[in-house]
Amino acid sequence: MDSLTAVEARTLLAGAFVEDPLMRWFFPDDDARPHACAALFGLFAEQYLATGRVDVVRRGRPVAVAMWRWPAAEQPASEQPESLPTPPGLMTALMGAGRAAELGSAMRVIGELRPPEPCAYLHLLGVDPAARREGLGRAVLRPGLEAARGAGLTACLETMNPANVPFYEAHGFSVRHEVRLAAGGPTVWAMAT
Repeated sequence: MDSLTAVEARTLLAGAFVEDPLMRWFFPDDDARPHACAALFGLFAEQYLATGRVDVVRRGRPVAVAMWRWPAAEQPASEQPESLPTPPGLMTALMGAGRAAELGSAMRVIGELRPPEPCAYLHLLGVDPAARREGLGRAVLRPGLEAARGAGLTACLETMNPANVPFYEAHGFSVRHEVRLAAGGPTVWAMAT
């Protein structure tokens, strides 16, 4: 595992998630989606690189990344420094206030599906599409899972891609909840170890 920059992370994640059902729902325009994904994932990358756990596999360049939120990294919202753009602000800028509010409301159910804190939350795991089916997902997932076990934490995640469910099940996760998002959204599989 090696270090990663926010630029590398957002580029890798945009490519990995461009066809994901959630991203297709968020950003239906095929031409704009890669750019919108990169902008959104750039925000998450900055956050996780500063306060989370980030594991990366490189082959000269990054080909797989996993970004985790750990309980110790959480700060009360009142103590977090304000920086722009915020995820809700960016979503409003990318899709308009009405659509951002509608999709944000539909997404609120997801937080209720997670196990109680403390837990190790796998927010993003992406593999370069040109390098899939080579064991890179397993390689980038393993260190975080081992760290969660070592800390006595439940690991959890949500996926909106049905193809991901068997992968995570093969690595010790089980589906705890299956929910179809309102407003025409995809199905969410909330999983935990």
